[in-house]
Amino acid sequence: MMLINKFFIFLALLPIILSCSANQLRPDINRELMIYEQNLNEIFDGDHYYQNYLYGKYSTIKIYNANYKTAILYLHGRGLNPNEQNLAYPIRTKMSNMFNTYSIQLPVLKKDSTYYEYVKIFYDSDERIKSAIENILNINNDLIIIAHSCGVHMLMSYIRNNNLSTRVKSLVMIGSGAVDKGQSLLSPYPYNKIAVPILDIYGENDFQLVLKKSKDRRQSIEEISQKSKQVEIELSNHYHDDNSDEIIDQVKKWLSTL
Repeated sequence: MMLINKFFIFLALLPIILSCSANQLRPDINRELMIYEQNLNEIFDGDHYYQNYLYGKYSTIKIYNANYKTAILYLHGRGLNPNEQNLAYPIRTKMSNMFNTYSIQLPVLKKDSTYYEYVKIFYDSDERIKSAIENILNINNDLIIIAHSCGVHMLMSYIRNNNLSTRVKSLVMIGSGAVDKGQSLLSPYPYNKIAVPILDIYGENDFQLVLKKSKDRRQSIEEISQKSKQVEIELSNHYHDDNSDEIIDQVKKWLSTL
């Protein structure tokens, strides 16, 4: 039975393998299969399903209540999964008492791949985010997007190449602008295409570039909206180990002011 399941998952992801131009990388399908088997095969808090998109299908975890009309879409960090324990799981479960929550599997590469390599699969994440937003807004009125680390890069790539729906009401960016040592952002974030309030969150012990550019980010988001805000989480690192409750409290507090 397990071999049969692997075969059907492989078929679902096969279009990703077959469609890739010369200046792009293919997402690591074997690693994505491993992520499913190790982290998503048994979901107890919420429902797992595969969402169709241009290049095949990807994992989504949702917690849905028909009484709620606003949804949260969570975009995880580099090489992680939509149920990772530091942020994805706490956010999608602990915010489900107020919102419908969705957490999607973003494309991954082999371990130790760098930001410069991940940029070459943003074409894929663009399409995943596009289909996720469309699917979510089919059954919800409004949407809040929360992204962490490379998830922020992928969100910004999507916004650069697409028009953000007017039903996306706010963005939360955690650990924004993180790249590998010796690397830099290849494209500036398209703040000029964003017209909604942004909450920028980073840790006191975050990566150096995240810390160094915090003032620039604050200026950029405040130019977009007076309701934008930047928050530093004391004693927290880039991954916010054991600090998810503080993150969630800050997000809920900020959203209540909008």
